[in-house]
Amino acid sequence: MSRSIVLAGLLVVLPASGHSQEPLQPGDLPPEIEVPITQMRFDHATRIEGRVLYLDTYDDAMWIEWLRVHDGRQWLSISDRRQFVVYPASPEMFATFKAFPKGAVIRMTIQRDRDGKRRVLFLEGA
Repeated sequence: MSRSIVLAGLLVVLPASGHSQEPLQPGDLPPEIEVPITQMRFDHATRIEGRVLYLDTYDDAMWIEWLRVHDGRQWLSISDRRQFVVYPASPEMFATFKAFPKGAVIRMTIQRDRDGKRRVLFLEGA
């Protein structure tokens, strides 16, 4: 009995307190969301440093934690932990991916391709 009273009370309160919000438009995103999204687009070749998390052998890709980005003059730390997948530019490069142990810190140049995938164009020291 008391359970049905509580449920009935919730049904009365919830619709009255609901807010009608319009969906966010692409240009309306708050900076804490928009800035990381923009930074991770990689429309241009970008040098980054990342820690190997694991290999995705199904997609022939590698998941990394992004640590730093090179701005053309110096390496800048990334303030939050961003993880994403990168794809090799060639099958031979994926063989190089396999040689990296989990936790290895690597430097690479990446750029988004026509399909929107982040391709590793160059691996430093490989």
